[in-house]
Amino acid sequence: MRLQVVSFDIPWPANYGGAITVFHQLRALHEAGARIVLHCFQYGNRKQAEELNKYCETVYYYPRSRSLWHQWSFEPFIVQTRKNKLLLQRLVEEEAPILFEGLHTAGWLAHPALRNRRKVLRMHNIEWQYYAQLGRSAASHWQRLYFWVESFRLKRAEARLLPHADSILAFSTAERDYFARRYSAQAHYLPVFHPFEEVSSLLGKGVYALFHGKLSVPDNERAVIWLLEEVFAYMPDVPFTIAGMAPSKRLRSAIARFPNAVLIADPDQEHMDALIQHAQVHVIPSFQSSGVKLKLLNALFRGRHCVANMHTLAGTYLHSLCYVAEQATQMRRAVQVAMETPFTADHLLRRKFFLEKHYSNRENARRLVAILAGQCELSAISSV
Repeated sequence: MRLQVVSFDIPWPANYGGAITVFHQLRALHEAGARIVLHCFQYGNRKQAEELNKYCETVYYYPRSRSLWHQWSFEPFIVQTRKNKLLLQRLVEEEAPILFEGLHTAGWLAHPALRNRRKVLRMHNIEWQYYAQLGRSAASHWQRLYFWVESFRLKRAEARLLPHADSILAFSTAERDYFARRYSAQAHYLPVFHPFEEVSSLLGKGVYALFHGKLSVPDNERAVIWLLEEVFAYMPDVPFTIAGMAPSKRLRSAIARFPNAVLIADPDQEHMDALIQHAQVHVIPSFQSSGVKLKLLNALFRGRHCVANMHTLAGTYLHSLCYVAEQATQMRRAVQVAMETPFTADHLLRRKFFLEKHYSNRENARRLVAILAGQCELSAISSV
């Protein structure tokens, strides 16, 4: 199959959640025999990537203007700044199904020139809910105002654009149900694509608890501060490591107040992989249930025990592989039990059976190709 993929960012290097998802989806589609034309937006410090040419026949790059003038648009900022006219021209010229990655890229979804083209929209979140939650977690008044205004615009954009998609893909069953109730397009649950070929968790015991993720994300910063103040402040004998990209000054100061906590800022991939593998327990609370937490899959495929709350696990089938804890007292108890429990061959076998069955990139790429071709049975996806 020949297909077009529109990505909100350059998906290489695959060093944060969205880039990881898109890159490994491209890799899996290529291995399934798809011929890919990739369109992606270039901004920030990300460069055009030769690596993408291994998996795509053609890669187009488009500049993304993030001028504040776009804030005066009725369109969401994340959508308006990606409505590139050359992108539309190329989408029209190439007679192939189109996979839009995220509502961010869906600005042309309703354009009359694409009316007869098969269009599939991969929703990475219920974006207006996600931005509302970001607003509640934001540290400053200006950030909160931006997130709340963007949430309002995203809700309007969702209602206007999604009816023009032939299929909508969701990372979780809860989000699939939301889209299925509201829009006439077929809504499918299709798990996230990821870098893991097999479960490689180490047996035995580690000596520290770990939280890892992109630390500049408000939800992650809030989760770390909550863990410090409500969990590990009461467990001074448990070493707590926090690792990830771009921690704020506020977060650095909060971590410095706790003698049993250590921050590892901006580790390279090799260092992060080692931290994940050698931890005894991964603590993965969240204050929002949107999307799927790639750090949870990372911990389950490569780490030992995981402690998570229901927001982290929402819409997944991963509850049986984790210690589930909601309140701080439950989290402390779960961390203590996990710290004292060796990770055994039985733990590993159960994890292998479940993850390699339900989170197989190869199988999910086959399903995605069927959806793009319009040949997918809804039940086949929904039952995963």
